[in-house]
Amino acid sequence: MSGSRSSNLKYQVYRSTALTMAKEFILDNPSDLLAEGIEPARIRFEPITQEALNQSYLWISEAQLYPWEDVPSWKKRDTRHFDLALWYDHELCGLCYATPRASTLTIKIVLLEGKPDGTHPLKGQVAGLALINVTRYGRMLGLSEIEIQDPDPGAIDWYKELGFELDDEQRLVISIVEA
Repeated sequence: MSGSRSSNLKYQVYRSTALTMAKEFILDNPSDLLAEGIEPARIRFEPITQEALNQSYLWISEAQLYPWEDVPSWKKRDTRHFDLALWYDHELCGLCYATPRASTLTIKIVLLEGKPDGTHPLKGQVAGLALINVTRYGRMLGLSEIEIQDPDPGAIDWYKELGFELDDEQRLVISIVEA
């Protein structure tokens, strides 16, 4: 097996393991979700597939700011990427794309979006659930922090509620240990 294929397989296993570990975590710690009327067993963490992209295209968004259609090509070029489609039963509720690129310290959440429909079952939980997944993946890579790349100014307070802080360089970050 060539070096790049071996490396790609390694990161594919890491991504799959992170999804499994995140699912186990929410099943082992269901109280916060249950308090919101969410059944953790109905949540699915999966890679972003064409099916997920097709469902995301049906989301009604005023600006369509998120280039989800670019994710398949990004995934091909970036073997260390992490992608997440967040489902509740058969409803797509959120998408996340993160990458450490060449960093040995930081994984950046490049895109994170919840379904704009305010009635979806994971409303208010998408960022937290994505963070659980990205944290597990970042730990496997030996990284120390998660950064929100170019956060929407209106979302900064929401990220701060999740534990993110602005550092000296005005990057919105959280320690992987704290996440």
